[in-house]
Amino acid sequence: MPYLDERFEAAVSALVGEGSVKDRLVAAYSEHLDDLADNELPQSLRTRFEDLHAALHAVTPTGREPCVKATIRKMSTRQVGDHTRTIVSLYADLVCHGERAEPLMIINGRRAGRPLEIVNGKLQSKHKSKRQSPPA
Repeated sequence: MPYLDERFEAAVSALVGEGSVKDRLVAAYSEHLDDLADNELPQSLRTRFEDLHAALHAVTPTGREPCVKATIRKMSTRQVGDHTRTIVSLYADLVCHGERAEPLMIINGRRAGRPLEIVNGKLQSKHKSKRQSPPA
């Protein structure tokens, strides 16, 4: 499973776990999504992810409480539900539409910059090779 899919799946799992909805949102975002950079996400999902990030970092914490926890603590149940749905929606878009940020690239040797794809469970260059694979 691709990296982003795994991260969002873990976040969604935290959202449906035990505890209050606010605690679950804190755990889902803080433990699985907060350290993602915007450019790791596909372009089509970046705006929603940036908006989520801004919304969950809106409150300046007092003391040692993390920013995300302080922000979510001050939210209404409706706001928490909206942000929870955003995480689930982003995950669904990643999985259902096969969204990817950028194609993987080979960085070493003479193949530098060639996009890669997974074919029959194996990582291969997107450029056609001169050898033809037998039909499966």
